[in-house]
Amino acid sequence: MVALLVLAVLAQAPVPAQSPAPPLAPVQVEPSPPEAGEPEIVPQLPVATLPPATHELFERIKRRVAQVRIIERRSGTKSSIGSAFFVSADGHAITNYHVVSDLVFHPEDYTAELVRDGQEPGAVSLVAVDVVHDLAIVHLGQPVPDFFQLQEKPPPQGARLFAMGNPRDLGTTIVEGTYNGLVQDALYDRVHFSGAINPGMSGGPTLTGEGRVVGVNVATMGNQVGFLVPVDHARALLNRALGAQAEDSSPKALLAAVHAQLLDHQQRITERLLGTSLPQQSLGPYHVPGRWLPFLKCWGDTPHDPEAQYTVTNYQCSSEEDLYVSSDQRTGMVSYSHQHLSSTKLGALRFSALYSAFFSSDPSVVEATRDDVTNFRCHSEFVSSGGLTLRAALCLRAYKKFPGLYDLVLRAAPLPSSSQGVDTSLTLAGFSPENAYKLARRYLEGLSWTK
Repeated sequence: MVALLVLAVLAQAPVPAQSPAPPLAPVQVEPSPPEAGEPEIVPQLPVATLPPATHELFERIKRRVAQVRIIERRSGTKSSIGSAFFVSADGHAITNYHVVSDLVFHPEDYTAELVRDGQEPGAVSLVAVDVVHDLAIVHLGQPVPDFFQLQEKPPPQGARLFAMGNPRDLGTTIVEGTYNGLVQDALYDRVHFSGAINPGMSGGPTLTGEGRVVGVNVATMGNQVGFLVPVDHARALLNRALGAQAEDSSPKALLAAVHAQLLDHQQRITERLLGTSLPQQSLGPYHVPGRWLPFLKCWGDTPHDPEAQYTVTNYQCSSEEDLYVSSDQRTGMVSYSHQHLSSTKLGALRFSALYSAFFSSDPSVVEATRDDVTNFRCHSEFVSSGGLTLRAALCLRAYKKFPGLYDLVLRAAPLPSSSQGVDTSLTLAGFSPENAYKLARRYLEGLSWTK
């Protein structure tokens, strides 16, 4: 600090005139290595060019964002809301599939409209859907003066971004956040965005300071953890909607498109699972299916109760993600769990009764209603795998609106010893029966006896 003050004083003092000195040749000075224990000096980075102030960006682009209102025909009032953003001069806008899914399943009961800043609501039609990536294209039917460009390349990790939408019907809002890249080991492509994405912002854009869209708001876990659909999927759907061979956008055709997308998707998952070996996890004296692919998250635990007469060790794996089909139905999930039951306090008969009760408990299934699926139809048989004789029960229920798709639940348990046993369950949502049986067979092959 003293040196800086001296330099400041010298800089203000008058300097006597001198004859110009000849220019000196530049001297190359090699930096001396730091002494042992001294921190290495790191040169400062140049200051990056900052994006415009948030309020300037908002004012420039706010008319490109709209609120989506789903209108119930009988009452003439909105039943749900979301967000959308314009991507063509002809009035095409991108939103989430889950925002407008009622137009696919109940077109006789619902319509949709867009509400822009300072404009009267305008009726829109649904022209294209992507159920796997939760995207949809709606069309206003009239030109718009301003629309977004979709960025070609993802921003660098840590880049400052801005999410826009209509949270909780409070009007158009802008939120600052950070780009954190794709979520690792996920079944469905999602960008991790550190910013507040609240209900009602679904379908809105997340963009750079230059106003180019890099993702579509889709979900939140709260506490500044949000998720975006990567812009590449939005661009692909938009190109399909604008292409020379644009898809039929009648309600019947849109429902058929959802059906075809679900069939293709379950085929891809099946091929991924069957294309790799099924690792095994040790659980007591048994081997059980372990983490099949990275998109499955696995957890284990053994509750400790000193008064209990038996011990249960749990191990479960799940995709932890599903596909939104409608407000009543989810699909696209892979999940399985194992329970190792042991006791040194119960006799053989009491342990056998306890083991049977565990096997008879209902496994978890994905959300659906009687309008969406049939009742489960089951059959049981004894099968052999890895030196074990297994009692297996396999149940299927059919999708009523999507022929050829089923939910599968498999329960299996080997004949127990007098003091221990293991049971397992597999749940698959939205698979063809052929693929479901193939996966169930491979799954049972992962069970074996280690002694």
